[in-house]
Formats: sequence, C-alpha cells, structure tokens
Amino acid sequence: MSDNRVIDTETPRRRRLPLGLLLILAATACSGKEPAKPAAHPEFDASAPAAARAKTALPSDEFLAQVSAESEAAEAFGERHRPLQFSGRVDQAVAELVAYAEQGGAARRFAIGNMLWSLAPEASLSLHRAADEAQPDQPEILYELALHYTRKDDCAAALPLWRRLRPTRVGIPAQAAYLAAYCHLASGDLRGAVAIVQSSDIDEHHVGAEKMSYEVFGGPAELIGFDRDYRKAAGGDRGALESLLARSFDWNTDWWNAAPEPAAQDAAIALARTQWSAQTRERQEWDCLWPKLRDREQPFGQQDLDRCRVLVGGHPYPASSTLGLVALARLVSRAEQPPDFAALLARHGGTLRERATGKRDDPQALRVLAYLQQSAGDAAGLAQTDELGWKRYRDERFALSRVQHAEPGPGVAPDPAYRAMLAQAAQDFPHAPLYPMLEAVYRAGGGDPPAADVARVLQAETRTLDLSVRNGDLRSHSQLKALYRRLAKALEKESAAGR
Repeated sequence: MSDNRVIDTETPRRRRLPLGLLLILAATACSGKEPAKPAAHPEFDASAPAAARAKTALPSDEFLAQVSAESEAAEAFGERHRPLQFSGRVDQAVAELVAYAEQGGAARRFAIGNMLWSLAPEASLSLHRAADEAQPDQPEILYELALHYTRKDDCAAALPLWRRLRPTRVGIPAQAAYLAAYCHLASGDLRGAVAIVQSSDIDEHHVGAEKMSYEVFGGPAELIGFDRDYRKAAGGDRGALESLLARSFDWNTDWWNAAPEPAAQDAAIALARTQWSAQTRERQEWDCLWPKLRDREQPFGQQDLDRCRVLVGGHPYPASSTLGLVALARLVSRAEQPPDFAALLARHGGTLRERATGKRDDPQALRVLAYLQQSAGDAAGLAQTDELGWKRYRDERFALSRVQHAEPGPGVAPDPAYRAMLAQAAQDFPHAPLYPMLEAVYRAGGGDPPAADVARVLQAETRTLDLSVRNGDLRSHSQLKALYRRLAKALEKESAAGR
C-alpha cells in the first residue's frame, strides 16, 4: 500500500458558467463509426431546423443577466438549507431546491442545476435539460449538457453537443478540451481527439483543465457519502458510524486535497454520543481524545495517548478503529521522530488483522494495518493485506499497491502470474490507467505502443489523473500532453505504414 494515501487525515465550488514505465510513455477502442443521434433528446439534434425546435429564445446577454440574478437569489435560498446538510437530510434540501427551480423559468433552472451539479447529478441534468427546452441554443446550457453526458460516459449523446458548441461564442473552452477529446477517444476517433488538443490553448489554462477532469469524473460530492453514512448510523449501523467519523477527519475536496471538515466532525461526534452510552469504551476513549483531535492547533503526542490509555505503551488499540486511525495519523504528523512502527505492529497487528478479517467489514483497521506493515517493512504481511483490501473490500488502492509491489524489476519480463494479476486488476478497475499502461509497455517490448493502446491509457488518465496524482512531481497536464504527443506520433507511424 502506497505511503501517500494510507492514513493522512489532516470543495472547490462548482463554476457558475463558463516512474520508469511512466516516463517511457511520458517521454516519447472502439469502432470508428459515427455515433447515432439520440432522437429522444432534441438538444442532441444538430440538424433540426431551429424554428422546429425553438420556443422564443432570449438574446444571450439577457439570458445571462437573468442567470446572474437567479444565482444570487438561489444562494440566499440555499443558505436556509445548510442545517440540513450534516443531519442526514440532504434529500430534503435537494427536493426543496428543485421545487424552487421549477417555480421559475429557464434561467432559474439553469442556476439551480449548476448548484446541484455534484450534490444531485440527475436532478442537475433534469434541470439543465428543462432549461434547454425553454431556451434552446443557449451555448452555456449546451456546454453544461455536454459535460453531463461526458460524465455519464454517454459520448454518443455528448459528441453532438461538443460539435454544436464549436461555432458558438463559448466554443470548446480550453479547460474542457481534454473532456471533449475524451469522447472522441471513446468513439474511436483518435485523430479527432488529437486535433482538439492541438488546436486548443490548453497550456494557458492547464490548472482549469485539471480541475475540470475532477469536476466531471470525480464522483459524487463528499457530502453525499456523509449523508448516507449518517442515516445508516442513526439507524444503529456500527460500520456506518465508524465511516462517518473517519470521513469527517479526511474530507476530500478534490483528488489533491483532503482535510478535516469541522461541521462534519461536530455532527459525527454528536451522533456517536447518542449511539454509545457513557459507560462504553468507545465513548470514553473518544471523549478523552476529542478536544485534542478536534482542534488541530493543539499539541498532540504520546503523552495524550497514554493519558487516555490507548495505542502506546501497554495500552490496547482503541475500541473504535477510526479513533486509532485518526490518533495515529495525528501522532505521526506531529512527532519530531517517527514512532517505532515495528513495535506498534507487533503490539496491535493481531487486533487489526482480526478486525479487518472479521464478519463485519472494518476498512479503518485494514488501512492502519497496511500502513504499519509498510512502515515496518513487513512485505509478506502487506501483500496479504493488499489482497484482502482488493478482493474482499474492492478498494482499488489496495489493488494498486499489490500490483506495484509485485512488479518485476527493470529489464525483467513479467511472468504469467504477474500478467494474470495485471489482467485481473484491469478487469476489476477498468478506469485505472496504470494497468493498461503496463500492459501496453509489456506488449510493445522495446518498441512503441500502438495508437489504440495509448488511447486506452489516455481515456483512463483523463478520467482519474491517477498517473500524475500518484507521482507528485509531475503535473497532470504535463502527463496528458505527453500522452497526446505519443498518440499523435503513433498515428503518424501507422498512417505511413498504410494502417
């Protein structure tokens, strides 16, 4: 399991409108048929006469002025729903926002659709489609719809929208060039994808392009998972309560950043205190450490753990696996010298393994076990834990660790067992770019991977930015541009060979 993602527990807003093998690819799918035009959705049909589709479209500047006004009003309306966000009532907040949107016209539906982009994707899509029906041919609406269908991996629906945007004042914004190109890759139009990237001013907007990949492919908002855990935990689900507490200390805002979320922390501990009586060990240990853990500015060390009788010395692992995760993370981050990981593993490894392999899933215990094994140099134990995390917990981080630690050394050909492992990982996690990259390199031997192989890596990397996120000294944009240069070179070579 990789160091950079184990126990670190220390949202960009939606826009209004508009290592060896890695370096080999960095330095240097499908049918080609045109996707069918979905007749059920008029926004896709670029050939339909405007008079046949349109109602009375507002001038663009007037529509955008309405959107601006509606956005300000929506912020005030949405502010009243903030108390619902950390109390298991996100569905209620979304329903009230949708009802409010439906009382207005296209501009309000568009504005609320933007607000709900990550919080309620299907509701957001429905509102944007309704806005398009009322105000067809507004480029900002078409742009949102193109992003929606790209996010759904429905490129047959997204491509006509990207094409319709080209001649408009919005065009294909530079920060969205990789997304439009992604759909060309998915449809088999590799040259079209290269052309979009090459013609875009993406180098001047690379930060926006990286953030847009997260906006579209980053998955639901963290609040959605918190809301789900909260409702389950309120119903007595112990695993959900542990997940709720862990999430509040490791709140992901994007692929690059995570930090504690104070409102989530307060809501999680308040709920935990209703689930655990004052006499339970879980409650007593959390209450003892909570003031120190909640306030990141307070000093924290082994003396605090010793005072609360957990983790260090002869004390047991906390009854709450999440408390052990959070407390160990804080200890490691604040210590001048790293703790004795081998001693911690010897003391608590059995407990962690028992919890991770028990009848009830315990992902927090699994994460700490893997971290201690890696830090203590227990390669055999780590391999077993990674297998467990991959096969039972279906956590792709453990699969990645397993594949990377088993990778043959430089110049060593992979044996059948490793190739089978790689193929299984690629099947289990089809959007992870490492596996098609390794497969491409091994197939090519010492030569250049064919264009189709490079395109598969590009699709996966656009969806996750995983190759560059896990290699902290390489910008995501630099990785994508290097892969597009590689794709262009492969296409030229194949064209010269008559393929």
